[in-house]
Amino acid sequence: MLKQPFFILGFILLIVIGLLHHAAIYLYLYWLWLWFDILMHFLGGLYIGIMAIWFFFFSGFIGWNIKTASKARVFYISLISAIMVGLLWEIFEIYAGVVIIDKNYPLDTIIDIIMDILGASGVAMYVLLKFSNKDFVAFDKYE
Repeated sequence: MLKQPFFILGFILLIVIGLLHHAAIYLYLYWLWLWFDILMHFLGGLYIGIMAIWFFFFSGFIGWNIKTASKARVFYISLISAIMVGLLWEIFEIYAGVVIIDKNYPLDTIIDIIMDILGASGVAMYVLLKFSNKDFVAFDKYE
């Protein structure tokens, strides 16, 4: 289960996100480059999309078969997971006091959620376009 390529990709992406976030805090990148937060939300959406698809289709926890799953199910799993985590993250930022709520805050939040959605949608599109049913068989050898 943990040797599956999707899980490994998600784990590597999590490390990259962690290193970028650490560097951003240390070097004040969130304040120097305002777009850096947008990049981080896109990468976060990618990560959530990867892990949601892995969890539901490859981990064995849920038992759904990717070979028989509809394209809509794959897409919606990735998308809804990113929206839920993105909204929870925004709520966490408010309660943790790490954001300054001003007139631009609603726009910033909307952009953050959109980037989460775009990241997760990118993963879903990749899975749907890259893999065919015969390619999904390759993931079975890691179960």
